[in-house]
Amino acid sequence: MSNAYLTKQWNDAHQQLLDQIEYETPKDVVMTPKDRETAFQHLAVLYIKYIQAFRKLEKAYDQLVHPQKRRLLKEILVGVMGRVMELKSKIVEVELSDVSNYAEILLDLKLVPDDIALPIPRFVLEEREKELAERKALLETLGARPSSMGDTNPIFPVISVNDAIKMLQINERGRQGRLRAKYMRDIKIQAQREKDLDAGDDEGELNSAALKIQRVFRGHRARKLAKARLREELIFLGMASAPKDPKQSAIAKAELNRNRRKILQVQHEEEYQAALVNTREKIFKVEGPDMKENMQDNFRQWYMEYKRVHGKFPDFPEDSVWQQPGFQIGIMDDGKLAAPAEGGAAKEEKAATPGKGKGKKEEKAKGGAKGKGKKGDDAEEEGPKFKYDDSKHLTTIKTECGVYTNQWQHKDDADNFAQKHDQEIVKNDKRKEVEAEIKKEVYEILKEELVNLKLAVDRSKNAKKGKKGKKDKKGKKGGKKGKGKKDKKGGKKGKKEKDLTANRTMESLIEELIQTGILQKPTEVKIADIKGEYDLLSPTVTKVPTLIPTIAEIKRILTEYCVLPSGFPTPSEVPGCTSVLLFGPHGSGKTMMVNAVATEAGAHLFNLTPRNTAGQYVGKANMTKMVHMVFKVAKANPPAIIYIDNVEMIFAKKVPKDDTTDPKRIKKDLLKQMKGLKTEDRVIVMATSYKPWDGEAKALMPVWSKILYTPKPDYGSRFSIWREFISRKAGAPQARDINFSLLARMSDGLSAGGLHLASERVLTDRRLKLIVSLPPADPSEDAEYKEWFEKTPLVKKRITALTAPADGEEEGKKKDKKKKK
Repeated sequence: MSNAYLTKQWNDAHQQLLDQIEYETPKDVVMTPKDRETAFQHLAVLYIKYIQAFRKLEKAYDQLVHPQKRRLLKEILVGVMGRVMELKSKIVEVELSDVSNYAEILLDLKLVPDDIALPIPRFVLEEREKELAERKALLETLGARPSSMGDTNPIFPVISVNDAIKMLQINERGRQGRLRAKYMRDIKIQAQREKDLDAGDDEGELNSAALKIQRVFRGHRARKLAKARLREELIFLGMASAPKDPKQSAIAKAELNRNRRKILQVQHEEEYQAALVNTREKIFKVEGPDMKENMQDNFRQWYMEYKRVHGKFPDFPEDSVWQQPGFQIGIMDDGKLAAPAEGGAAKEEKAATPGKGKGKKEEKAKGGAKGKGKKGDDAEEEGPKFKYDDSKHLTTIKTECGVYTNQWQHKDDADNFAQKHDQEIVKNDKRKEVEAEIKKEVYEILKEELVNLKLAVDRSKNAKKGKKGKKDKKGKKGGKKGKGKKDKKGGKKGKKEKDLTANRTMESLIEELIQTGILQKPTEVKIADIKGEYDLLSPTVTKVPTLIPTIAEIKRILTEYCVLPSGFPTPSEVPGCTSVLLFGPHGSGKTMMVNAVATEAGAHLFNLTPRNTAGQYVGKANMTKMVHMVFKVAKANPPAIIYIDNVEMIFAKKVPKDDTTDPKRIKKDLLKQMKGLKTEDRVIVMATSYKPWDGEAKALMPVWSKILYTPKPDYGSRFSIWREFISRKAGAPQARDINFSLLARMSDGLSAGGLHLASERVLTDRRLKLIVSLPPADPSEDAEYKEWFEKTPLVKKRITALTAPADGEEEGKKKDKKKKK
């Protein structure tokens, strides 16, 4: 990608953002959505448009090499990312579902689901590259175990001796039968040959053999030629891709170009940092003394002129006013001062007439409050049903887009082909920085100088005024003491949690958790590696009570709730979650999703599965210490994922007798620690379950911020999964001739893990052509998962909202009843 292309991407996204800002703030009140469906349409359009802008900005930021542009672009990118998450939170609030159907809106906008796929910003991991390398080295050094990918069935399971003998006998008898049949067939062929030889027609036999050979060869050659011509025609029509050298492909070249740009980014950043230091030192040495002298001269001229006009020295400007970037001491034409309008003179004039206008202001305020109250009542009755909160990220986007428009959009960069930093901007920024630093230095000197001048003047005043001043000081001191007492009373807080490992270093705690197998290395898998597609065949489902997500939608939800918040300096600024429950059948990819989230977020992975901690930290005190230690280390080393498999057993009414892991022992301490988690801790508890109904629903459901159903793959997902597995196993050329559509139809009801297991077991060269004969699975197996999903809190709210009659219908029913009476 060229610099011009990346700049164009930024400009397109910039224009799109300006349009969105205007669309988000409708001037006409009539345009504000008033019902649920209209609100969803409004929010969904915003959500899709912001994702489109986000994709362009992320691509531009990843490869831009100009250090100053990158800083501005990142501010816009983070703002857009935060706005996307805010809109997602609002959509969930309106729809009462984490899953939403955008099919109609995408159709209206002439888009496909891939156009709004939410990318994971690459800077999330790139900016923490050094930290992640240190983490990985520490885990390797201390011998951390790799995390598993779930309870995967072995490709070839272990069988008993009797079953093995029986299998061998069956195969041996079959082998003997085949050999006997072959032997008998050979005898018949030999007898036929002898008969033909006795007939003596050698020439006819040779001609017949030659014709057979020619027929077979010509048929083979014709089929091969027809297949080649069909391939050429498909390539010509653009329905198939021509075979190319992977090293010469456009993707490989783009990757090489990206790597080159990454090296340039580092070089330009180092040059920029060096320029910041050198420019600041130069300005401080060359221009600093003049700045300091000018400030002192202007200030002295100011207070002497003020004394000439008012007969007394002014109050020194407040520190907050003095440190403002644009603050300058200056004298107006009429002798008044521009600067003290915020401080000395203005304050004295206001203090001289404290009673004037006060009553009127209070009356106006009261009257305004009354008027607002009446208007508020009317607004509640007539106003929109859904209201949108003010967005901090929207303000950031407006501000930074304004900076881009003024500073960079129309700037001619033709002379800066290498895209290095702009030295003039560096000078201006550092000049302001040096000026602010000198202001701080001069502030104390000038303040002390003005105080000394005032004291010298005050000595000539009479003693009575001095006594009054002392009384005033005593009164002020008394007031301060009173405030202190109030602060002490009001400052009481709840008891802090006792640190059970206060005498331990963080390094020793990490080492212990690694040795016990609780802190593990996450399996390196990306969310993009989880194969799944959107359901394009489903109709509009906005009024369906229970929305079953596809694998692609689960990937999007996990990206929004678990990965994107790690890209913010302060995650509390965006709506996030602290706990996620994934439930679904065996092999649906739940554990793989947990590992993918940990990999994409660059997080530590703590495994608190009862099976993993069984036999360790025996006793109540030790178990409490274990849970405390895990959460303490996780909070101290964010981001972190605390993983619990088969979580339903922790909340089960009755644990099976054959379960020796004692899963319920961590329940109390786990709930206590989860209750104290906040978004800014950047710790997420992720649990998985394949039998959620075994747990007590009232105890299990309220614990989790998000409960997500990971179903078996639908047709589109099965198609992509089969294509991926078979291409990986058998190679792309062989996979090209397989009917994946039929295969996806026949494998309806199998989980992704089941499809993978089938491909590993049966994909031999001979069986690749016969694989479509798999029997269909029973679809009734999913009924239990759907039934349990309908009992979750968010789905219950959605069902209630959809089944409740509208306000107009209720009023109509009441009127009908009155008429009947």
